[in-house]
Amino acid sequence: MTPQIHLHVLASGSKGNAAVVEGPEGSVLVDCGISRRALLQRAAELGVDMGRVRAVVLTHDHSDHVAGLSVFCNHFEGRLIATAGTVGARKYLTELPFELVGHSDAFGVAGMRVRTFPTYHDVPDPMGLRFETDDDALGYCTDTGHLGKEALEALRGVRILALESNHDERMLASGPYPAYLKARVGGACGHLSNAQAAQALAQLVG
Repeated sequence: MTPQIHLHVLASGSKGNAAVVEGPEGSVLVDCGISRRALLQRAAELGVDMGRVRAVVLTHDHSDHVAGLSVFCNHFEGRLIATAGTVGARKYLTELPFELVGHSDAFGVAGMRVRTFPTYHDVPDPMGLRFETDDDALGYCTDTGHLGKEALEALRGVRILALESNHDERMLASGPYPAYLKARVGGACGHLSNAQAAQALAQLVG
């Protein structure tokens, strides 16, 4: 089988998140949490042609996932896709021409079928993504406190799996973060721990 889908993670972490999913007929930018300059520079270093991007899909509205979008859109005429909760959470997002999807929806872009599924984070209506063609599939899931049934179903059987592994539970508990932040990160609507991610991998990786 010749791979039809490729993943390039351009940024990951609290300072910014962005990834490019390449398909047979173009690419999709997943989140845009870094500057356009940094985005283009990192893409160039990886040999990723940003001119092939057909759509930007947002997983949720936290600034480390959307901070660079407004400037990026000044030079982009493709589709913008997100849930109503994500768009409505920030005024400047409501001013952009988004196509709204549900967190249990499907649409086509760049020669791929994209299936959305709900994630569990402290924002309105976040989502994860499954990209697939007839012969290939990729799962993308970050920023979720746990994996529900729909997420596990959507992420199973993919060739490429991008799954967040955020923290060691004991290090988080004994670390320097204030109590409210520890509770947020480790909560059911926070981030997956290393142990949670490992448990999920045992179920998802074939």
